[in-house]
Amino acid sequence: MNIKILKKENKMDKNIYIVDGWNNFCRVFELPEKFSSEYCFGGGIDTTFKMVDWFNPMDLGGQPTVSKEVWFEKVGKIETVQVSSDELQNKLLDFLIGKNYVKPNRTYILIANFGASFTFSKGE
Repeated sequence: MNIKILKKENKMDKNIYIVDGWNNFCRVFELPEKFSSEYCFGGGIDTTFKMVDWFNPMDLGGQPTVSKEVWFEKVGKIETVQVSSDELQNKLLDFLIGKNYVKPNRTYILIANFGASFTFSKGE
């Protein structure tokens, strides 16, 4: 029997996020080494993630200290950038892997206020 392995076509990332000074923030959590194997029916199972970092993932010149409404009234323009999930991951992965808190064979999750998220880990 002849078996042919089909290579999955890499389609363009459909998740595009609009980032501004008010949602340009992310947190990085270390996931537990082991998760419960019990069923999660009836309210779920408490799980602890360890927050290890937070930062502004996009270059927008910092966080505004006033509301969007006040900013728009005083300045008149809100700077935004668009970023896809793939672009964000490509931009941040080497930076994240190089952090002192990243331990080999542990998994981490980055969660951004603008909606993007991804997991990463470092081999031995």
